[in-house]
Amino acid sequence: MLQPARQRLPLMLALCALVVSACTAAPLPGPDRPLAAEAPGAPPKVLTIAILREPPGLHADLIQGGGSGIRQVYNLAQDLLVREDARGALVPQLAVEPISTESGTWRIFPDGSMETTWKLRPGIKWHDGTPFTAADLLFSFTVYKDPQVPNVVGQPLALMESATAPDPLTFVVRWSSTYVGAGEAPGLIPMPRQRLESAYHTDRSAFAAGPWFTTEYVGLGPYRLERWDRGVSMKFSRFGDYYRGLPPIDTVAVRFLSDTGTMVANLLAEAVDVVLPQSVDIAVALDLRRRWAGTGNQVLFELGALRYLEVQHRAEHERPRFSTTSQPVRQALYQALDRNMLADALGEGSEPSADSWFPPNGALRSQVEAWIPRFPFDPARAQQLLVDAGWARGGDGTWQRDGERFDIQISGTQGTSTERELNIIADAWKAIGVEARLYVVPTALVGDREYRSKLPGAGLTSLPHRRLTTDPFHSRSIASETNRWSGPNRSGYAKPRVDEVLDRLAVTIDPLERITLHRQLLQEQMGDVALMPLYWIADPVLALRGVKGIQDNSTVESTWNIFQWDKL
Repeated sequence: MLQPARQRLPLMLALCALVVSACTAAPLPGPDRPLAAEAPGAPPKVLTIAILREPPGLHADLIQGGGSGIRQVYNLAQDLLVREDARGALVPQLAVEPISTESGTWRIFPDGSMETTWKLRPGIKWHDGTPFTAADLLFSFTVYKDPQVPNVVGQPLALMESATAPDPLTFVVRWSSTYVGAGEAPGLIPMPRQRLESAYHTDRSAFAAGPWFTTEYVGLGPYRLERWDRGVSMKFSRFGDYYRGLPPIDTVAVRFLSDTGTMVANLLAEAVDVVLPQSVDIAVALDLRRRWAGTGNQVLFELGALRYLEVQHRAEHERPRFSTTSQPVRQALYQALDRNMLADALGEGSEPSADSWFPPNGALRSQVEAWIPRFPFDPARAQQLLVDAGWARGGDGTWQRDGERFDIQISGTQGTSTERELNIIADAWKAIGVEARLYVVPTALVGDREYRSKLPGAGLTSLPHRRLTTDPFHSRSIASETNRWSGPNRSGYAKPRVDEVLDRLAVTIDPLERITLHRQLLQEQMGDVALMPLYWIADPVLALRGVKGIQDNSTVESTWNIFQWDKL
């Protein structure tokens, strides 16, 4: 999450105010806004979106280093077989329905291999007017499997053995082993075969760098790319043959503004309608929300990664001894934290406190909530847990055991927000008699995984919630010298029962069985306080009055439903 220093907020807003008049007088450079005379009747609707960084291309799986910007923009021009809605549930787009074992479109064989069958909607067209068929998916599959064409799909692609297109509306993939994420259609973003096949066979090594993924992009989404002025802007127009009906907006302009202050100033001048993540600091967004009260202008949020404390589970790196390797002590430290107060202090209610890796509005939350172990803020209970774990108050009031003081380190990377978080946590632990020392990881060591894996105490970190039910807590993934400290389990956590549940989740397709396993994992992993969830990072979405359809607290990029956006 991008968070500039909050102390600069007053100065930045003052600068924004100075340039508002200039922005009003002179529109941003880029695509020309259509004139009312270009269409009879009502003037055409033009929506102007600002993002902080220009995406490197418009194909999310073939473009390296795209980040959130490419995801936000390519939803305008490209639909998928299925995609996640605001709550993280899969909904069909190009496909008639998600694949499932119940419908027979997801088959698991006795040897662990499987077959997935995608049924396509009829009547879908590419932006150049050619029909979309299973042959396009078969061509895309060929490109993805070609080692000369780099992609970012990873593991699922390696498990895809072969594919066939038995008819124009059916696409079948054969898998060498079970992959539970197959329902998300990984590695199956379609490419227009008739348009790209010749270029692919002419020079496969240069194919991914071709203009067909940038300035000449042709997709299946609601808006068609008309022009891309590199370094400045993009212009999209609504696609008249879009299979779900005519999109509400005539033109969508996407501007690349590398300076947050300029971005906010243009929003205040109404030269920009929407500012998408990750562009402005939450403090800026909260200030705008106060200034915009009653105006109809909107400050919305995407719920991004889970902010949590990663604790040291290796006894050889634990400081002090008998602290973070002890479940009662971890629970005591956790219950000494007022997470609601922490979330309110940082986000003024926009960043919900967390009790697990399931977001408050996630698709599965209601089915697992009752199984989440509860560790409410309770300083008295925290102190009793320390007594139960063998710690006792010394003459100076601090906790001691075997002649060692309870003096724990709390670490984080550089940044004003991080330092504020660390101080709040340290004060909470000091309030129950635990000495807490703040440590800011030097910039030069942030990427040193061995160094980070050996840090004692607890460290602030963030991860998307989906990754927290996989390898980051499996013992096989512990970062160590053996794997050159590349394992995602940086904390060294190991528990056989957690490994067992994670292994079963990795091969269980049935939704009801998966819910049962998620409940078991919560009981085992959260019950053990393997990590300490704090709050959900909120990425601001800013929109002027009249912009409709953006969903607040979405767990995916806001443009997932761009087809439904309108401007009144």
